[in-house]
Amino acid sequence: MLKIGNKNRITEATNANLISSRSHAILRIVVSNKGKGKNKTGYVGKLSLIDLAGSERASKTLNRGHRLFEGA
Repeated sequence: MLKIGNKNRITEATNANLISSRSHAILRIVVSNKGKGKNKTGYVGKLSLIDLAGSERASKTLNRGHRLFEGA
């Protein structure tokens, strides 16, 4: 799922980085365990991995117009 999601992300080269993500990405993993026995207490674990879009300084990227707006 991670590979599929990354293929759908938009990237663009800037003067600061060859590959800079232009979109945020969130991968959320949820693991649950239904309890057994008398009290049937279950457990849930959640892990969120978040990759924020690139926000390099405009003075380094030399971005203008639409690319400058994306970085803001």
